[in-house]
Amino acid sequence: MLSDEEIIDIKQKLISHIESTFPPEQILSAKSQIEAMNLEQLESFIEKNKLIKNPEEENAGCVFCNIASGKINSVRLGEDENAVAVLEINPISKGHFIVVPFQHTDYAPKEAMELAKKISKKIREKFSPKEIEILKSKMFGHEIINVLPVYNNENLNSERHRETMENLEKVKEELEKKEEVKEEKPLKEKIEEFRWLPKRIP
Repeated sequence: MLSDEEIIDIKQKLISHIESTFPPEQILSAKSQIEAMNLEQLESFIEKNKLIKNPEEENAGCVFCNIASGKINSVRLGEDENAVAVLEINPISKGHFIVVPFQHTDYAPKEAMELAKKISKKIREKFSPKEIEILKSKMFGHEIINVLPVYNNENLNSERHRETMENLEKVKEELEKKEEVKEEKPLKEKIEEFRWLPKRIP
C-alpha cells in the first residue's frame, strides 16, 4: 500500500515524464488524467505500464541469482546465510568453484570470502594443487568469487571445458570422502598375540 507522500511523488515523476516526452498537444490532457487518479487507478496504471519493477523481476535474468536460488541446477559444496559455493559448470581445473552471494550485489560480503577460504582448504588437502587463486569478478551487476586450483599454470583466461553434472558430483564425492583410518587392535588382542609367540630357545 502506497502512502500519501509516495502517491504525490509518483504523480510528480509521471507528470515530469509526460512533460519531457509527450507531444505538446497531449500534455495537458495526460497531466489531468494523472492528477485525477485515485490510489487504485494509479497502482493499476503503474503495473500495466511496468513503471516500477519488482526487484526480483529485475534480477530474473541474472544467472548468478538463479544459481543461488536453485533455479539453475548446480553441485553445491557448501553454503551459509550469505552465499553458496558451487562447482563451476565450465571449469578450468579440477575443483574449480565459485561462491555466489544470495543477494544481488556488486560487492560480495566478507562472509562469502570466508566460505571460499574454508572450501579451498578441503581442495588443497584432497587434490594437492600447487596453489589456489581466489579472485573476485563481476557479471550482470553480481559480484562472485572464483576459486581456481592451479596444478600447472592455469589462470582465469585458460581454456574451459563443459562438465557433466555426473562428473561434478564425483568431484564433490572425492572432496567429501573421509580418509580411512586403520583401526588399532585392542590392547587385549595384542597381549594374546604376544602370549602365543614361540618362546626363544637359547
